[in-house]
Amino acid sequence: MATRMRSVVRQALDRVREIGPTTREHPVEGAIRWIRTNRLPGQGIVPYPGASVATQEVTGYTIPSLYRMGEKALAREFARWEAAVQRSDGAVAAIDGVAYTFDTAQAARGFLAVLDDLPEMEDNLRRACDFVAGQIDAQGVVHTPSYDTWKFEDGTMLSEYGNLYVLPPLVEAGERLGEKRWIDAARRAMDRYRRLPDLVEFKPDISTLSHYFGYMMEALVDLGELDLAARGLEQAEAIQRPDGAIPAYPGVDWVCSTGLAQLAIAWYKLGRPDPADRAMDYLEGLQNRSGGFYGSYGAGARYFPTQEISWAAKFFIDAYALRVAADFDRERALYAKQIAETDGRVRALLEHLSNLDGKRVLDVGCGKGRYLLVLQRRWPTAHLYGVDVSRELLASCPQGVETRRGTMLDLRYPDGSFDAVYTVEALEHAILIENAVRELVRVLRPGGALVIIDKNAAQLGRLSIKRWERWFRVREMSRLLERYGVSVTHEMVAHDEDTTPDGLFVAWKGIKQ
Repeated sequence: MATRMRSVVRQALDRVREIGPTTREHPVEGAIRWIRTNRLPGQGIVPYPGASVATQEVTGYTIPSLYRMGEKALAREFARWEAAVQRSDGAVAAIDGVAYTFDTAQAARGFLAVLDDLPEMEDNLRRACDFVAGQIDAQGVVHTPSYDTWKFEDGTMLSEYGNLYVLPPLVEAGERLGEKRWIDAARRAMDRYRRLPDLVEFKPDISTLSHYFGYMMEALVDLGELDLAARGLEQAEAIQRPDGAIPAYPGVDWVCSTGLAQLAIAWYKLGRPDPADRAMDYLEGLQNRSGGFYGSYGAGARYFPTQEISWAAKFFIDAYALRVAADFDRERALYAKQIAETDGRVRALLEHLSNLDGKRVLDVGCGKGRYLLVLQRRWPTAHLYGVDVSRELLASCPQGVETRRGTMLDLRYPDGSFDAVYTVEALEHAILIENAVRELVRVLRPGGALVIIDKNAAQLGRLSIKRWERWFRVREMSRLLERYGVSVTHEMVAHDEDTTPDGLFVAWKGIKQ
């Protein structure tokens, strides 16, 4: 009996080694789970658990966050609700029924995000932007019907400078739809803000709570006001603690969860990843089992200290996506521009993709384009495209390749755009793996070839990996591809100087049915 039991145990261990260990939920997955749990059926996200009314503001600016992470169906559901409740003058209302300028600008962010897939939202976007631009007077003052929801019980009000966050969607929509008057309105407001001597002062009172200071800093970066943003962020970094925490405002010990994420976002966008990483490390440790975050933590906390707030999940998702991209920018020197055609990964690609003359081919997570360079030399008439999250890496891609900065979770190409799609050592960084696979298959035409080359979960422990990196169980990935209509085979492939596969890399080769 003992011998038989040992045999069963050995078989079980062999099975675990074959398929890899169970993957824990990633913190971003937890935040998305929180959003799904805390939405009203057929409506939007609630401000906090138990609320009976959805918030149009948070729902609006969460739509682009969901789109970037490949949660497109949910994002479109939210956008349709936003459109349904939009008022005739283009405004949307807050949970108190007031049509705030700020909230309407956030709805515009949502309409912008889905415009490629839901072109009927253009009218909603236009009306929202008309309303917002109409609230900016000739002197650049951003007006709003009320500031009631910006006030605390003692009458203290959050800074009006938070309205800077109204301006970027106006500019983006104006550029997208050719509406110069929206851009001009945003510029008038920015000209006024720029003249204010205390604009980027992180004040020792709750008026510049890090949540609102974060709105301001991100908006300044997005508007190209990099020097102003840098001056403000220097003050936040000066009070950042060794554990990464940043006080909710100078002079207090408690922290604001969403402010941590927002300051990290601004730092990442400004090219300052180190303080951002420290802030994110600290924030990740605060995440509740629900996937959400309380508004604030620590003795004396004043900002929703006992309630989980929906906007904390949104900004955490945004910051984490930027964290991954910033890591590639920072380590750009480690990535090679060329690869030998004898490399087993290249051979696997060439064998499955076959003749690419005149074909449209997409490399997702292309880095510096070393695989594209091989294809370009082999098939000079192929139309080659590369997508990567890193602007720094894309700058080194071969001439003649059409590059686009973006994520594999949100490939901005129409369905069936390519004859062949491949990704090598990139899917492991996608975090939401199924969403990424769905996008890869979506942009591939029926009958087109798909190749995924990545690391085998059975080999975990051989290399040090990033905290978000995932390796794949062979059979699990095959089943996932089959679920999305891909007929697939797999094989172990050699890499670098090795001529014999050592089990580290797997190539999944498929044809879309």
